[in-house]
Amino acid sequence: MKTKEEFSVRIDSELYKKLLYVASKENNNLNNHMLHMIRTNVQYFEKVHGRINTQNITIPEKSEE
Repeated sequence: MKTKEEFSVRIDSELYKKLLYVASKENNNLNNHMLHMIRTNVQYFEKVHGRINTQNITIPEKSEE
């Protein structure tokens, strides 16, 4: 089973409301909508630049803010 990571994103209220609206219009929750957008962006990047090798990428330690 794949490990799932969590991270926070700071966005302004207006953009947050718009994301909620778009997700609801697409019959999706916000988390799944964001995952779809992120996956689509990474797929496009890899199509243009080649596959990303994640073996040498370190996930940063979680810091308390």
